[in-house]
Amino acid sequence: MDRRTLAGGLGGLALVVAAVVALRAGDAPDTLKKEIADGVEVVASQEPMRPANPRAQALDVDALQISWNGSASAYEVRWNGNEQLVPTPEVELPGLNPDEETQVEVRAVSATGKRSDPLKIAAKPKDLYNGKWDDQLVGQPDRFDGPESLDPRKWRVEAEPECLGLRPFGQSKRIDVDCPMAAFQSNTPIRFGMPANDGATGRAIISVAGAVESSHVRLTLLTDPWQYLKETDAQPRGAVSLDITTQGTRIVADPELPRTGKQVTLGDAPMTGLVAGVRHRWEMRVLPDAVVALRDGVVVAYEPVAIREQVVHPRIRIDGGGFLDAFGVGGVAERVVPTEVIPLDQDVALPQDVVAVKLVKPEAGQVTITDVPLSSVRVAAQEAQLVVIRKPESRPGALPRLADRPGGIKTGGPRLHVMHEDGTKPPQPLPAKGRVLVTAEVNAIGHKGIELELDGKRIVALPTNEQGTSVPGRHEFWLDTRALAPASHARLKLSVLPANGGEPVIAETVFQLG
Repeated sequence: MDRRTLAGGLGGLALVVAAVVALRAGDAPDTLKKEIADGVEVVASQEPMRPANPRAQALDVDALQISWNGSASAYEVRWNGNEQLVPTPEVELPGLNPDEETQVEVRAVSATGKRSDPLKIAAKPKDLYNGKWDDQLVGQPDRFDGPESLDPRKWRVEAEPECLGLRPFGQSKRIDVDCPMAAFQSNTPIRFGMPANDGATGRAIISVAGAVESSHVRLTLLTDPWQYLKETDAQPRGAVSLDITTQGTRIVADPELPRTGKQVTLGDAPMTGLVAGVRHRWEMRVLPDAVVALRDGVVVAYEPVAIREQVVHPRIRIDGGGFLDAFGVGGVAERVVPTEVIPLDQDVALPQDVVAVKLVKPEAGQVTITDVPLSSVRVAAQEAQLVVIRKPESRPGALPRLADRPGGIKTGGPRLHVMHEDGTKPPQPLPAKGRVLVTAEVNAIGHKGIELELDGKRIVALPTNEQGTSVPGRHEFWLDTRALAPASHARLKLSVLPANGGEPVIAETVFQLG
């Protein structure tokens, strides 16, 4: 089953099983008949509620972002003859006609595939787009929209080559990051200048979307010479980071930076973090006495610190996958400095087009930097990094290989959890009396249903496409321990059944009765 189809929005159906009896088979290979054993009590699931309070905005002149209030397992969005299932109460529709009003319908979908009545909204992208957002930037922002987006003159990339690709976005493409960690060091420094109308002496913006519920994006302003070192989990000295997760946004600063006591009023944004598959624009605004974070123009976090250096070097780090759209800086205009960092695990010959060479050594929390004479032909192997700064027209290194990928949002496999009604969980033995709660979390789209087996015997068959394409959801079952032998090990198997009759996706767990 394609793990890139839809992120798991988990909620919805609760199903209570009070006994364990063998079930009948389904009617046909392409359908699944709901079958609950004799003695099984089913708790009726809540009907999906119609979404409410629609909101619209536009980050581009040809794209709409629609959000709403709701708590369903997932949502079905229809527009211009298209249909999309999303795991959160938000969607982005790219590739629209800027001057044409787009009619959108949103329905809540339960874990068994039931649809709510539609929420309707109409909007024209051009009317919502705010082109003034880029007025404070120096030059044009970087658009990560093609194979040459990560130009080695402008970026140094730290990632496994196969984990970067290009995914569709309207009529264009954007960089898809599909790896545990990827770091993008900008070769464009930010130099702080006189305060602008909003009080900022410099700024960095990033437009990015999450991939899954665990996505994590960090935009860090590094002081010299930390930009030459590889990405680590430790906060470099003098650095300030914009830290973004699906839970929210915060500013993380080096504790040694001076505190100012500055107070900043936060906005009333209903959400402040990443959303799977939906871009948002974050700005890291540097004031003389604070660093402020904005999401789509609304203040969502700040830290009352003063950055002491006049020049910083931005780095983007993405953990757990994401969708990289755009990047820009503001302040005093600075030239891009094509830079290559070479590990000195062997002797290195200096290129012909260098204008400066530095030797960087991290030692005991400190970083020493030494200039290497340009008259040198080779630099001997040692425990250090060689920094080669080239002429402006040079292109150090090669472009990362960015293969085309299909669209969609990543998902994980199904998960199966067990807990006794008194709160006891494996690996502790569960009490032999009472009931056991089994929770099946399904992170898939387009499946026809699920089956649950206990010690090789099917105990539940449940269709999940009652009124249309199925979505992620959580299903809960109570098992009466009287059906199990005391001191035994019980094996549960969850099967997610594809609609096309392919191989099911399996999750299993074993628990012991005391």
